[in-house]
Amino acid sequence: MGQMNKKKVISWAIAVILVVIAVWSVVYMHQTEKKNEVKIAKLAKKEAALKKRNIDPDMRRPINWRKSSEKKSYPNAKLIPNLWVKVSLSKQKMYIMSGKKTIYKMYVSAGTNEAGFPNNSKKKFPKGTFHIQEKRGTFFYSPVFDEGAKYWVSWRGDSKSMIHTVPTDEKGKYKLDQAQKLGKKMNTNSSIRLSVKDAKWFYKNVAAGTKLVIKK
Repeated sequence: MGQMNKKKVISWAIAVILVVIAVWSVVYMHQTEKKNEVKIAKLAKKEAALKKRNIDPDMRRPINWRKSSEKKSYPNAKLIPNLWVKVSLSKQKMYIMSGKKTIYKMYVSAGTNEAGFPNNSKKKFPKGTFHIQEKRGTFFYSPVFDEGAKYWVSWRGDSKSMIHTVPTDEKGKYKLDQAQKLGKKMNTNSSIRLSVKDAKWFYKNVAAGTKLVIKK
């Protein structure tokens, strides 16, 4: 009889423990769901606030001239159908496009004066439709402007106009005063500056013949 009572007590204890575990699991899952709902709501609210202030939540802020412009990974250019490139001078951004769809965005610095003209020149930065040219390289330096850059790609006038990194000196060392202005309009001698990582991706992935549209 005592043995049976002992078994009943053990069975009852196990049943109680299982009930407690089940209740705790339900409570824990409910609390977790609530926390996730709060996190999602906060994230949505933050993204809405950023969009209201015209700030893209995908873009890295503050701007880092060494890193990628977006926080997400670069796209595989080979898998992008109808790839073309758009540059907005007013927004100081480059858009990697697939037809009408924006695939990736990059901060740029593109000025108002063309190469060979003084800073007070009224000559405007070239706008219109161009095509990426064959010429490209990992480094150049121009004694005329006392400025160079890495990962350059020509898009007009046999390397007169290029897409490349923020500027360097003759030894390839980045000029911090210029690099830290990425994302702002400035005199760039008709070239388009990108962050180091963005320029490297562009140099390696955007083929000659790709359409480039530059708008105000």
